[in-house]
Amino acid sequence: MTEGYRIWLDRISTSYVTLPQMKMINKYRILFILCLVLLTLANIHCVPQPITPPPTPQPPEPSPQDTTPPETIITQAPEETINYSKVTFQWTGSDDTTPTSNLTYSYYLRGYDTEYSAFSSDTSKTYTDLPDGSYTFYVKSKDEAGNIDPTPAISEFTIATAPPKPKEEPQVVTPAVSTLLIVPGSDVSRIAVAYDNTVYALDSPHAKLYKSDHGGIGWTDISRGLGAAAPWGELAVAPDDPKIVAVVTNAGAEVYLSIDGGANFAATGLSSKLGGGERVKCLAISLGYGRREIAVGTSTSNGNGRVWVNIMNGFPSGWQDMSTGMPGWLSSGISGVDVFAVEYSPGFDADGTLLAIAASGPPPNTDDTYLYMGIRDLGGNTTTWNSSAGYPVEICQSGQDTPGTPLTYADLALPADYSGSLPSHRHVYACWSDNPPGTATAGNPNDDVYRLDDTVCYRLLVRSDIICSLAHYGMYSRGKLLAGAAMAKTTALFQGPQIYCTFNPQSTCPTWQSSQKPPTGPGQARVAWSPDGKAAYCGTSSAGGGSHDQSAFSISTNNGLTWNQIGLIDL
Repeated sequence: MTEGYRIWLDRISTSYVTLPQMKMINKYRILFILCLVLLTLANIHCVPQPITPPPTPQPPEPSPQDTTPPETIITQAPEETINYSKVTFQWTGSDDTTPTSNLTYSYYLRGYDTEYSAFSSDTSKTYTDLPDGSYTFYVKSKDEAGNIDPTPAISEFTIATAPPKPKEEPQVVTPAVSTLLIVPGSDVSRIAVAYDNTVYALDSPHAKLYKSDHGGIGWTDISRGLGAAAPWGELAVAPDDPKIVAVVTNAGAEVYLSIDGGANFAATGLSSKLGGGERVKCLAISLGYGRREIAVGTSTSNGNGRVWVNIMNGFPSGWQDMSTGMPGWLSSGISGVDVFAVEYSPGFDADGTLLAIAASGPPPNTDDTYLYMGIRDLGGNTTTWNSSAGYPVEICQSGQDTPGTPLTYADLALPADYSGSLPSHRHVYACWSDNPPGTATAGNPNDDVYRLDDTVCYRLLVRSDIICSLAHYGMYSRGKLLAGAAMAKTTALFQGPQIYCTFNPQSTCPTWQSSQKPPTGPGQARVAWSPDGKAAYCGTSSAGGGSHDQSAFSISTNNGLTWNQIGLIDL
């Protein structure tokens, strides 16, 4: 309120006025006061109010980086020595910052696994059907910062399903009293060893089959039950039943089978199935899976070979063609193949895998040698070939060449832990040659021993000899491999077979040991391991079945370094 207005109002209030005049004055006074109030409020609303900025936050204190690795502890493991094959491990871990529930783990069983597992939250692992042997289990933990326990927890154990026998004084064996120690004019063309150390030996050119119940010490002629024409080409025994043995007869046209250890044989009827010029080149018997089966690979020398399978359920059930029309049998660019080696997976009852060495037809088609992988449908009796990426795999190093059909020799050997269903366990040893025995340059110069880690192939460089047979003992990570030469060409003074052994066949460059005292005979060294791997066996023969050529069945107890004749000696 201004000073002039105030004085004016005071004068009016002190002057003599009538009552109506006083009411009028009060009315104007009230209106005036209201106007002043409204003007004051309007001025207050229009004046901008100062804005106070919020306080600037202080930067957080930097947290120290976590560099402390966790600790891993095994809480359940088998005892040091057990007599069962199923084992379970459990573990846990602790860390300074990561809760135990957030830790991840990676494990590895040395002697079975090929590498550590991927990290996961799993805290247990069960292994089944482990073979006898010594193992070490490792497990390590990782925290949320990525720190990994540098000292994995470890558990060592040994599986010995058969109790150790009491130590006995070694028996002295006098070779002179052994039956069929000397067999004039004999050859040992093929050998097959059963899980109980029963040994079968085939004399191909003379149509003879021999059996030893004691690892080659003493033999029995069991040929009389076959009644088939010579030559007899291939021999196989069931891996889990020494009484089931099969022989290819009639120059590759028929298969005879015994299910009573050779006391009786019966023809399986294959000859009626084969086409013109088609002959069996290889033979294998599967592990039992409630049923059992035999497989053969055939050749026509021009790429029209096949794989035949006979399921032994109420033998004979009949041969079925597992090639023609089967998915994947002829891949792009391959119009036909001949089959020179077949082998069932050691875990066939679980993975249903059948492997084959197949050589394709001559130009203008491809002329190469491949590893074929077939997956058997055990219920429907069909086979799907080469369904995994990269199959079929050419058995040579990159940039090298392989021959087409026909092959002179081919063989397959599998570690005990091979599994067709696990790519990390698809380790295969293979050999092939199209060179005649005793020659070095008549065929493809790349013949050798090869290792296939799934689809990656390595040449193992076993001298310059022609390898005709392979035998592997043990699992992939700690196995040993024998390679039998058809004819050694290492020196001009030595003419005969040679055996090579390596204790690190899983290496990219294995170290090979050659026999210092090779087996006797003109050549064709066919090798095998005893069931416990403590002895190696070899049979030798001449290509044409010569006489007085020192062909024999021999044994080595020092991994092939020295060999001694113990039976079927052709003096």
